[in-house]
Amino acid sequence: MSNETKDLSTADLAALIEKLSKQVEELDAEVTRLKASRPIPEADLLAIAAAAAAYMGYKGTVKAVSYASHTAWSAASRRSRTTNNSRGTMPVASL
Repeated sequence: MSNETKDLSTADLAALIEKLSKQVEELDAEVTRLKASRPIPEADLLAIAAAAAAYMGYKGTVKAVSYASHTAWSAASRRSRTTNNSRGTMPVASL
């Protein structure tokens, strides 16, 4: 701590606490406002709609499929299968 903060009187500390409390209240109000203005994500809306439709007995059909980006482990698996098939050898079992 610096010497300035050590030499504060009780009144000065109370004023600082009041100032910080006011800042916390303003920030809390801002966070509340931002949360209220944030729209619901599309993925959540789709999940809610699908659950409601399934509950009401609607059997939907898949209109489109989107593929996720390939992960490292799936790419490695494809690479190992391709490598083994192109050589015409079986994978070696580790002991």
